[in-house]
Amino acid sequence: MLRFRSILFIAVLAAASAPFIVNAQASGAETSAVASGKLTAVPFRAGTVLSAEISKQKPSFDVESEFDKPAIENPAWIELIVKLDSGRSLSRFDYEIVGKNGTYPCFAVAEGADGYSSDVEKWIIKTSSPLKYYRLLFPVRQDEIAAAKKELLPVTLKVKLFETTLAPASFQVRVMPEGRNFTRVSSVRPEGICNMTYQEAFESGN
Repeated sequence: MLRFRSILFIAVLAAASAPFIVNAQASGAETSAVASGKLTAVPFRAGTVLSAEISKQKPSFDVESEFDKPAIENPAWIELIVKLDSGRSLSRFDYEIVGKNGTYPCFAVAEGADGYSSDVEKWIIKTSSPLKYYRLLFPVRQDEIAAAKKELLPVTLKVKLFETTLAPASFQVRVMPEGRNFTRVSSVRPEGICNMTYQEAFESGN
């Protein structure tokens, strides 16, 4: 009887400690991902950045205006694909990106695979869904591409309109191969492909 009670006591202790072991393992994995620079989904103020890319290829615009052009002539382009938290809105006025050679305001936003637009009605996405992806576009200096190391450019995404106690989101932007357009929204995995080179994201069996 005493032996049975001892076995039962050990079993209870093992069951009680299991969640703590799992949590410690998960925490360790997350810390490892941050330390290695391969956190593939990066939290920011309104949701999560799932993909970040820079390219010389200008993305598609449904509507353009000669009165609404980037301040930078012949820019390169950074595109973020994000998932928004429930109830969040998004506008072209909310964020700016700090790169190696400057600070760049968001120029356009779009839902899913929709084309970008300079139409005033497309400047703000008032109602979002946590089941959809959204895109932010930033025209940047072309020499940002030259500042990249090992095909990744460190940048910081900051709230533009007001001060916040939340830390800005920092991550690495993937340099797209010459002549390639941005990755389609449908190709972005739910776990994200941020902080990954083109080869790591698409050519290494991921």
